[in-house]
Amino acid sequence: MTASKSPLVIGAGPAGLTAALRLLERDVAPRIVEATENVGGLARTPVDGSWRIDPGGHRFFTKSEEVADLWRSLLPADQWISVPRRSAMLVDGHYVRYPLRGRDLLWQRGLGKGLHGLGSLMWARLRTGPRIVNGAVSFRRWGTYEFGRHWYQTFFDGYVRKTWLTDPDDIASDWANQRIKPIDWRVRSDQELTTTDVFRYPKLGPGQLWEAAAEELRSRGIEPKLKARVVEAQYGASGWTVTLQNGETCLADGLFSSMPLHELIEALKPRPPEYIRAIAARLRHRGLITVAVALRERLDIPYHWVYTPNSAFRSGRIQNYSLWSPDLAPPAWPGSHLGFEYFVDGPTGTWGIDDEELVRIVRDDLRALGCGDSTVEHLMITRSQHAYPVHDSTRERNVQRIRNFLAARYPSLHPIGRNGMHHYDNQDHAMLSALKSVDRYFGADVDPWQANTDEGYHESGLVNG
Repeated sequence: MTASKSPLVIGAGPAGLTAALRLLERDVAPRIVEATENVGGLARTPVDGSWRIDPGGHRFFTKSEEVADLWRSLLPADQWISVPRRSAMLVDGHYVRYPLRGRDLLWQRGLGKGLHGLGSLMWARLRTGPRIVNGAVSFRRWGTYEFGRHWYQTFFDGYVRKTWLTDPDDIASDWANQRIKPIDWRVRSDQELTTTDVFRYPKLGPGQLWEAAAEELRSRGIEPKLKARVVEAQYGASGWTVTLQNGETCLADGLFSSMPLHELIEALKPRPPEYIRAIAARLRHRGLITVAVALRERLDIPYHWVYTPNSAFRSGRIQNYSLWSPDLAPPAWPGSHLGFEYFVDGPTGTWGIDDEELVRIVRDDLRALGCGDSTVEHLMITRSQHAYPVHDSTRERNVQRIRNFLAARYPSLHPIGRNGMHHYDNQDHAMLSALKSVDRYFGADVDPWQANTDEGYHESGLVNG
């Protein structure tokens, strides 16, 4: 190992673990600290006996051979399964397949509503003119252009309010270009649709991969330090002195930080200028509470994800774990295994809702789904505090100002990952930001912030099989 290098990796999610693995490849032994008691971040797999859950719903898709090779190196082929994506919007008792398909929109909810939606879409296009491409426009404006006012209000307005916890006029549309696909007007068979949208998935959930990554680090002498929250990062002529919550200190010549960007700014010493701290304080996150429910009855829900845009549900999305992998439930489990996802506003407000109230809410949602609560066999609650950076109208400008400040003052500081860069990345993009940051640590002229700038990027199909 190269003794002259002493990097510290903050965070043991996909970005942090990837950075640590890449540093080892370059013959450098990093240290890695993680604030929570788990590795994997949102991509962990909480376990209760034989029950496993996926808190965020993770498809393993990438356009990067480098990322795909890393995934394959960590888990053998027999630990991966191929999962055909099937998603739907639950509206007025109808499961409308998502991504939205023209023939479903025209016929499934009645020809009258279909023609009304089509007319609304045509009017939106004529009224708006050339296609909206500016990522700074509001989500409402983007969605109305992309789907027409009627279909936007039917499928997206309520969903965005529940999941982003704000008015769609106050959310920028840049994330939507990657996350929300346009209407598919092609005439294709159901079999064709199923076989062309397939993803890899670890048999035991996403955490299986990241636990394997942590085990690989341990086998090479690197033990991720858990429950080790960073409270101060002092920068000086000799490098970094990082203080943990328990008072322990770590010396480093470079930092790879996937901790939330606003927390990093508050931890820096000397203290950044007040205007930078004020900008960072405005960066927001959504928390996620997942309530996994095992039902003794087998529900006829042929979808992995069910989006619930209307007010009949408190949950924003329901996962059908039974379709992700049978190994997320006990062997030969005959019933249903569902995950109700509730998006909350971080450490305040609804984040503090207690388990008893959550159980009441999920039972109401079960009734809205059409099943009684007497069939509940097992229930499991998981909280993920900094799950999703919020892309409000000021995020891009504020992050750019923070980024410029950090680059000028701290050349050996490398923000990585979804939270470190405050960007709504997929896990492969988080990994790419880490890989590029390690290359930069060794002197390469690369920009890790460009790891996810493809406006039209969509997760689609089984790539790098």
